[in-house]
Amino acid sequence: MEKREWIKPDELSGRAWAKRMGVIFCEAVISALAAVLAIVNGLQGDPENRVFTCVCTAVFMWTPHLLERLFRHRFSFSQHLAYIVMLTGSAIVGSAFNVFNKVSWYDCLMHGLSGYVIMIFILIPFGKRLQKIEEEGDRKSGAATALIMFLCSLGTACVWEIMEFSVDLFAGQASQGHVPPEALEAIRAQGLTGLAAAIEGMKYVSVLDTDLDMLCHAGGSLVFCLHYLLHLLTRKNLLMGTLVKDISAAEMNTRARERAEEGYCLQADEGKREEESK
Repeated sequence: MEKREWIKPDELSGRAWAKRMGVIFCEAVISALAAVLAIVNGLQGDPENRVFTCVCTAVFMWTPHLLERLFRHRFSFSQHLAYIVMLTGSAIVGSAFNVFNKVSWYDCLMHGLSGYVIMIFILIPFGKRLQKIEEEGDRKSGAATALIMFLCSLGTACVWEIMEFSVDLFAGQASQGHVPPEALEAIRAQGLTGLAAAIEGMKYVSVLDTDLDMLCHAGGSLVFCLHYLLHLLTRKNLLMGTLVKDISAAEMNTRARERAEEGYCLQADEGKREEESK
């Protein structure tokens, strides 16, 4: 990410401020909904083991703002929207409302969508390279860059599955599938509890869910790469041009015109005084 001046919220342009307030409002609503669902499930005795997921969703909804403060770099409007769509579809609809376990095809749908959406964030470290490719219309470099981004996306799918495995193991969730009832009885009969029981139970969970998740993720990322290459070949926007242009997120960090003009005048005055002093 290109390091630049961090514009304070009260100094942002009207357009940047309105977009920022819009995404914050959406993220706050989703976070509050997840917190309410956590409380409701907790009061009901957590019959479907949803409290942990709801609490994590309420907290992780604010991750982009934490990263923005940490790196002093704002995400673009499209990147915030992508994050909202991804968490709403997977964490809220899929996990908090337990649709993943109620609708068989929904998990594949969300992993495919996530594979596409994650590429919007993978664009960030390739910002300067992509903009150069756009200016020169270098199709070969564009194809090579698309391949590298695709491989990076496959890496995120691997990390996600490791996270799911870890959560299932240490937090008693069932992200990668449920242990068959007969296997649970056998584990209890052995007197295993805690982590030992969780490890033994994972031996009975099918790898089909993990394989399908990664395959669907790869499919979504491949669609994104084809979308990008089509944009590059046709030299038309196709929405992809907007995403590439929006990588630097400059619009979300634009100073109000009055402030910018004031800063320009101050710099001019300082330059004038320096010349006079010489």
